[in-house]
Amino acid sequence: MDPMRGLAASLLCLTLGAACVSPSDPLGREDALQEAQKKYTELIRWGDVQRAGMYVDPELRESFLELADSMADLRFTDFEIGEIDFDHDTATVSVTYRGYRVSEFVERSASEVQQWHRDGLKNDWLVRPELHDVVAAIEGRTVASRRN
Repeated sequence: MDPMRGLAASLLCLTLGAACVSPSDPLGREDALQEAQKKYTELIRWGDVQRAGMYVDPELRESFLELADSMADLRFTDFEIGEIDFDHDTATVSVTYRGYRVSEFVERSASEVQQWHRDGLKNDWLVRPELHDVVAAIEGRTVASRRN
């Protein structure tokens, strides 16, 4: 076989292999979850509560958006995504944020367990966050979880 054809065939196989879906998750639900969860967490990290709100369950969105004012004094320095427990239509994700209040310059860390669920038959994932507790911990306050 011509060496150029062999190279072309190898590249084609690699390209096709990369495009394949996982046999255990043919609809790409887990990939969609990981992408949504990462975007949401990055938006929180950068203080963009309004845009992060589009990932929040509509039942909790209004309460979530009320956090924007209280987060004005917060700066998140980093986050770490921990375990992801995925189960086709639901998922639990552990996230630890590090941040400080601008008025204090004392860095604290706070963990959140994000509960995610798929919206209907689509691959649109929504979160039921516990960000109130994260904000309270970064501010140096202790607040019991608001989860219903």
